[in-house]
This record gives sequence, C-alpha cells and structure tokens, in this order.
Amino acid sequence: MSRKSKMIGEMTNKVRYKVLYNRANRLDKHGQAAVIIEAYQQGVRRYFTTGIRLKPIEWDKKSNGVKGNPDYNRLIRTRIGELETFELLFPTPNKRSFTLKDFDLLPENQPVKEIKIKLSFTEFLRQQIERDKNKISRATYTRYTLVAKMLTEFNEGKAVCFDSLTYPFIEGYDHYLSTVRKYKKNTIVNQHKVINRFLIKASRLGLFEAKKSPYHDFNYSKEPTEPVVFHPSEIRRIEELTFNEANKHLAFYRDVFLLAFYTLLRISDITSIRQKHIIEENGKLELEMIAQKTKKTNRLPLYKLHQTPTGISKPEEIILRYSRSDNKPLFNRSHPIINEYVKQVFHLAGISKPATFHTSRHSGITFLVTKIPLPFVQQLAQHSDIKTTMFYVHISKQLIDDALDGVNWYN
Repeated sequence: MSRKSKMIGEMTNKVRYKVLYNRANRLDKHGQAAVIIEAYQQGVRRYFTTGIRLKPIEWDKKSNGVKGNPDYNRLIRTRIGELETFELLFPTPNKRSFTLKDFDLLPENQPVKEIKIKLSFTEFLRQQIERDKNKISRATYTRYTLVAKMLTEFNEGKAVCFDSLTYPFIEGYDHYLSTVRKYKKNTIVNQHKVINRFLIKASRLGLFEAKKSPYHDFNYSKEPTEPVVFHPSEIRRIEELTFNEANKHLAFYRDVFLLAFYTLLRISDITSIRQKHIIEENGKLELEMIAQKTKKTNRLPLYKLHQTPTGISKPEEIILRYSRSDNKPLFNRSHPIINEYVKQVFHLAGISKPATFHTSRHSGITFLVTKIPLPFVQQLAQHSDIKTTMFYVHISKQLIDDALDGVNWYN
C-alpha cells in the first residue's frame, strides 16, 4: 500500500463522536432521559454513558448541550476527550489501526492519563495534522508539517518528547531558527504559535500538564511590517521576462505569480485549480470554485480581467497554456517551493524588494483600486468586510505621482 493510500485509509478510520439526548425517545418515571456519546466508525456505532440524565426542558437542541450547567457540559467534553485520546494513542504501542472494539480495553471511568502509553510531542503533532488534514487549508497543513520537521531536525533527528519542551529547549530552538535556518522573526513567531497551539490541545487531552508549558515564560511577538507592493512597471518587467535553457523552469512560477496578480486568488486557491473549475461559454473563460479559506463559491470572469487587444485576457492566456485533459491541479506545487522560485523570478526581473508570492494579491488589489470602485474590488477579493480590502490597498508614492500627472488642472 502506498503512503498516500495509507494516509487516506487512516483518515477514513477516524472515529466521529456525537452527543445524543434521549436516543430511545422515551422518558423514565422521573420524566428524564440519558445523555450519551455515540462513536461512529465505518458504519459501526458504539455508545458510552455520561451518567447525566435530564428533563427535556434542560436540554438545548440548538447548541446540543445542557442548558445553564457548564459543569455538565465540561463533563461531557472531558469524556469525549478521554475517548479521543485513547483512540489517538492506541496505534503506536499496538502497531495497528484502531477499531471501535478496542474500546473494550478501556475500563469504564478510567482516566486516560493513567494509561501508560508513551507518545512524543512530534508524533502527536503529526497525528493531529493528518487527522485534521481535510479541515485545514493546504497552506496551514504545509506550515504545521514544517514545524514538526524543524523540531525533529533541531533535536538531531529524534522525536521531541513532551518532557523535553522546557524553556531552555524552546529558547534554543528559537536561536536555531534565527541563526542556522536564518528565518525572519515573524516566521519564527508563527512556529512558536503552532507549538503553543498544539501544547494547549495536548493539555486538554490529558497528555501534557498546562502548568509546564514553556510559553508561560517565553514570550514572542511579531514585528510590524509594511506590506510589499509591486508597481505596474515592475509587473510589466515580470511579464516581459525571457528564459533560457538553464532557467526555463522559472516560466511556470512566473505565470503562477502573474495569475494570482490578475485574479487576486490566494495561493491555496491557485494550487487547487483543476480543469473542471474552468467554464467556457462562447469562447470566453470563467473560473468557478470553492475558495479554500472562505469555503465560499468564487466565480471570476477571467475574460474581463486584464484584457488585451488580442481578445484573450492575460489570465485566460495562462489558463489555456496549462490546461489539462485530466482532473489534476493545473498548478500543482507545494507552497514553499512556489515561494522559493518566485523569488528567483523577482531577482531575474531586477526586483530587489523583500517580496513573496502573497505580494501578488497585495499588488493586484492595489492596482484594481485605481481602475474600478472599491466595493467591486472587495467582491473580487472575496472579503466580507471592506476594511479587510482597505488593509490590502497600498497606494505608493509612484502611483500617486502617476495619478496626479494624469489630472487636467485647467478644465
């Protein structure tokens, strides 16, 4: 079985938990019914008691919880957490996938923290990433995976245990990222945020004592940054690039960057575009897909964006260049790889600004604001709040000079 097939199988085997009230639709002599937990896996269900019995008026159908009783709701969450943790820890020592029948090995009311099963933080992190893979964006998945990789590298290729996550360890890791990996401060801060996020989750599952977190003492904060924006003249330099035999592979990354500039699409959406998302009507192309971040339908009239005298718009030219007969992504590259190569494209175009792939979105929004009303740009960028769109708008001194040069002050 391939690694990919194995991962898909593991995600399919994930147990889903649901809280049910009055499953039998029958009240006892006191007018109460039980609150139970349903565990579902591949068509099989098991049920676990919470010890809570309520009258119908005490159950909130909308929130699926107990009305006005946080202690009962906390007890329910704790019980689900114990079941989830037992499921999570089971495969490592038993060397096989978990099934609902394996809950027989969990004595009723035995806290998971008393079960002597060892799990490292990095293994916990990887398992959590794979479990949530279908819930998070590709960019988030890549970022989380990189943290697990960097931690293991820093620990000389060995798994990082929960007990190892002390203040000196985190301080050393911070120094390693800045000096050896040469990451910028905000990139390092993002790594700390991921580690802290999963330590909090581990503590809620009883795998780690929250009071031992090194982040009680180790502080991190981002530096304010001024977003980089390309002037239209710099975009033209990128568009007009020519490539030789040695650097022809950069043409792909140039086109991916330009497509994002033309369409305002995020990198997660660019790398998700498939042929089925391209709609052709009367020779004109539109793109329709579910945005990875917002989960909303995004329909873009490609033929109306950045039109050319040839009758084929610039985004249409790129889409046609990379069209496929199968249903694989048209621009199937990892986000770190794309970011690495677009920087080489910028260098080739003689642009020394500290730009990344996301510069395409900043620049595209800024450019469009000079062409069409801001509310229309907001819709194209898929922002629910116009204030978010304004955050992306960076009217540079050069753009202001260009606008003033075009004013007829005598009429």
